[in-house]
Amino acid sequence: MKNTIPLAGCVCALLLAGCASTRQFVALPDQAKKIEDPSKGRIYVMRPASVGAAVTMNVSDDGKFIGSTGPKGYLCWERQPGEAIISTTSEGSSQAPLSVQAGGVYYIFQHVRMGMWLARGELEIVNDEKGREVLKKCHPPNVEPPPPSPVSAVKDPTQH
Repeated sequence: MKNTIPLAGCVCALLLAGCASTRQFVALPDQAKKIEDPSKGRIYVMRPASVGAAVTMNVSDDGKFIGSTGPKGYLCWERQPGEAIISTTSEGSSQAPLSVQAGGVYYIFQHVRMGMWLARGELEIVNDEKGREVLKKCHPPNVEPPPPSPVSAVKDPTQH
């Protein structure tokens, strides 16, 4: 019995260490303002569930990598108006087409579903009321510099 308590503590520590965090690689707009630049639209991708806690889900805007969501996290960025495809990938991928208007705020709910090997994401555009309600249950991302792209990581052979 004495050995079970330390073992249980180690298991809990390992499980907590395995939790994915929410990381964003583009500027995070001022959350105190409805929108920072009125000539742009603001997009939130929210993942309020704890399901699949060890799995991060990548989020892109028209192929531009925005960041990765972890449990109970959200990503937020502003972009130029126009047609956009917001996508998420983990085991599979899901897309949400969005018509972004200047001054508009858009909320996308990232559902976590069971996959064959990992959790998979499914995107759902929700209305303002539902979006603001879900956002309250989520924490902001850690903003980090973007990871180096494979192209920029390769040295130019003409340079010494």
